Amino acid sequence: MKPQLAVLAWNLALAVAAGAVLLVLRSDHADSKAATIALAVPIGLAFAASGLLAATRRPENRTGLLLVLTGFTWFLGALAEANGSVPFTLGLALGSVTLGFLVHLLLAFPSGRLGGRLDRTIAGVAYAVAVLGPALTLLFDDLERSRCDGCPENALLIEANQGATQALEGTVVGGALLLIAAIVVQLIRRWRAASPPLRRSLAPVLATGTAALTLVAAANIVGVLSDAGEPLYWLLQGVLFTVPISFALGLLRSHLARAGVGRLVVELGHSAGPHDLRGAFSRALGDPSLEVAYRVNENGWVGTGGRPLERPSKGSDRVATFVERDGRCVAALIHDASLADERELVAAVSAAGALALEGARSLQELRASEARNRALLDAIPDLMFRIARDGTYLDAEADEEEDLTAPADQIVGSNVFDRLPRDIGERLMRSIHRALSDGETKTIEYELELRGEPRSFEGRVVASGEDEVLVIVRNITERKRKEDELRRLYVELERGLGELQASRARIVEAADLERRRLERNLHDGAQQRLVSISLALRLARGKLLSEPPEAETLLRGAGEELGFALEELRELARGIHPAILTDRGLAPALESLASRSPVPVDVQGPSDRLPPWIETAAYYVVSEALTNAAKYAEASEVSVRVARANGDALVEVRDNGVGGASPDRGSGLRGLADRVSALGGRLRVESEPGAGTFIRAEIPLATVEPAAG
Repeated sequence: MKPQLAVLAWNLALAVAAGAVLLVLRSDHADSKAATIALAVPIGLAFAASGLLAATRRPENRTGLLLVLTGFTWFLGALAEANGSVPFTLGLALGSVTLGFLVHLLLAFPSGRLGGRLDRTIAGVAYAVAVLGPALTLLFDDLERSRCDGCPENALLIEANQGATQALEGTVVGGALLLIAAIVVQLIRRWRAASPPLRRSLAPVLATGTAALTLVAAANIVGVLSDAGEPLYWLLQGVLFTVPISFALGLLRSHLARAGVGRLVVELGHSAGPHDLRGAFSRALGDPSLEVAYRVNENGWVGTGGRPLERPSKGSDRVATFVERDGRCVAALIHDASLADERELVAAVSAAGALALEGARSLQELRASEARNRALLDAIPDLMFRIARDGTYLDAEADEEEDLTAPADQIVGSNVFDRLPRDIGERLMRSIHRALSDGETKTIEYELELRGEPRSFEGRVVASGEDEVLVIVRNITERKRKEDELRRLYVELERGLGELQASRARIVEAADLERRRLERNLHDGAQQRLVSISLALRLARGKLLSEPPEAETLLRGAGEELGFALEELRELARGIHPAILTDRGLAPALESLASRSPVPVDVQGPSDRLPPWIETAAYYVVSEALTNAAKYAEASEVSVRVARANGDALVEVRDNGVGGASPDRGSGLRGLADRVSALGGRLRVESEPGAGTFIRAEIPLATVEPAAG
């Protein structure tokens, strides 16, 4: 706001204040006229003065305009002291508008703009309650109960109804209390989320504003319950006087903090290094999180400790203020975004510290250079070359001559394209030109075949003059070999994981197939027989008295069917898990398998019991092998051996059939491989065509029992 406009607005505020004083003095119904003038008039002028000061100093911030509007609307309440009916009623109806502007101010501080949807909603409700609440109440209030004798008539009165008046007053007060609670909660949330610099601006505003709202709530409650609210009203007047002052202090904090710039200059004179500088700037701006970033080359920024720093991104809660000296950027202050509203303070601090920051930047550049040199020394070179911009070798040194393409004295004076393959030479020249261009260390890896042996090298290229570089080379053949070995192991691990997943999928599929087979066998076999038995028994019961011979025949047939059903159920149970395996162990179970095989089988079972899950796996290995020998191998004899050996259970099955079996064809042997693998074992199948089939399973005896399901 231009100073001339501010002066005009201030004169208008004085005129409005004078009019308010005149209304109070001439009022026929005003009580405590002197106290009213002494407290009320300064409040309105304080809001107007604070707003005009803020609008002049910070014209882009709307807080100043809101403060001015609050001050002018405050004087609307003076109309309630008028002797005329219309101005008197307007004063009562519009006297609370100031509270709407006050809520708007609290929610919009310090930018002067309401933030999110919640803030806008609360502000809108506050204006509605402040304007509509009193106006609706006046439609039914004849003012006899709530006003003094001699008050002018209510110009908005439609019908005097004290019941409606009390109901509306209670509703308005209740809504106002809820609104005030929502405002206080929102202000507390904003305080907790604010950064330290922003909290310093918010502190006086939130303190006085919250106190004023609390007193408004208390005055409303007491006013509804009794007529003893006058002391709270006068206390509220006193607190309201501090509110515009707190807003002005918050907005103009940067001007008040100028004294800190003087202290900063003194501190900079005693600073011993970058860490002291960061602390001094942090104290001057009141931001403990402040970082100082130094530009050590065209693209890089480092912090106080020499670590790389990134500039804050757009929309971040951090911003960067660049510090220049003699037209050249020497550093950046990375600080809280709330300080962006205090540009004058930040600019003053930056100007005061520019010289000290330039010296610190030079120190950081020196440290960065030392770090680069240290990195080069740590490389422990095997070879070192000085190479000119055009690729000519100026010098060559080597710990091991066998790492050179030729003796060192023959290399000097030749060109990189004379000593290296074309593609490697081109890559090296590109690195040389880039290192000379930007001053950064470049890295190149390449492979050469020297004396019939492939060798890997890593070269670091660093500018050592205007037209030459130093190339430091290390032999990394061993490192590359280990990397290749790790890569191979990783590929094998991935392949093993893939096989494991496929094995699990096959196990699930096999379980599903077996379940469906059992369902089908039960449905087609034992279930049908049991249904037949049920029907036969029902018929026999009907003929038991009338036709005993026929009933006896039916019962005999049902008994035979029951025997067949039991046999089928035994066969199914044997297929799922043979009872003999659980009761007597693996050796008798294998003998039982051999006795049922159509091919002669020689069995050498274990001398003692094995863990149950291993016995089960061994049983099914032998069972599947015997089935294959009988159905596909055309074998005339089979031998089975199960024994302990070196901590493993060995299961071997050999037949003299036609051979040609493979786990990759069919699901039987593949399912066995999965079953054995699940126990940490291995299944090997040897089956050359015409040479029979040999199956060997090795299962660790230390295998943990697999989880059920």
